[in-house]
Amino acid sequence: MTRILAAALAAALAFALAAHAQTPQKPEAKPETPQEPAKAQDAKPEPGQEPDPKIMEGILKCLAEGLPQGWAETWFVINEIGRDATGATRRYEATFHYAMTHADMKGRPFKPCGADPILEGVGALNEYLPDGQRRWTGAKFTIYGDGKYEAQYDYTPRKPAAKPAAKKKQDAKK
Repeated sequence: MTRILAAALAAALAFALAAHAQTPQKPEAKPETPQEPAKAQDAKPEPGQEPDPKIMEGILKCLAEGLPQGWAETWFVINEIGRDATGATRRYEATFHYAMTHADMKGRPFKPCGADPILEGVGALNEYLPDGQRRWTGAKFTIYGDGKYEAQYDYTPRKPAAKPAAKKKQDAKK
C-alpha cells in the first residue's frame, strides 16, 4: 500500500508542482519593507487560481490511513446536512469508499484519519472556486491510484426536513 500511495502522492505532487517549475524567472528579490510581509499573510486564494498542492497532500495523507494495499481508486461524498438561518454556516457529513478495481462502482467503506480534516481541506479548496460555485450542497471527490483526481459538485437546493403530519382528532362517538 505504501508503494502505491507513495507513487500516487508523487504523481499528484508532480502534476501540481509542474506549473510552478514553468514560471518565468523573476527579478532579483528586493529587501522586504515592514509592510510587505503583512500583505503576503493576508493574500487570499483567487478564484480560478491553481489550489495550493499542500491542501490535496493533506487530504491524501488523511485518506491513506484507512486504505488497504492495492486500492485502485478511492472517493468520498460530502453532503450538506444543515445550515443556520442566515446560510453563512453550513454543516456536512462525509462517507468514504475505496475500490480494488476501477470496475467496482460500489466500493467498500473505510475510515480515514477522520472526517473533519477532509472537510477542512475541501473547505480550503472551496476558496479557489468562483463565487457562484461555492454554494454547493454535495460533492464527490475521486482519487485514482495513479495520482489523478476529480471533483464533482452538486448544486441541488437542499430541502428542509419535513414536519410530522398532524394527528387527526378521533371522533368521540365511536
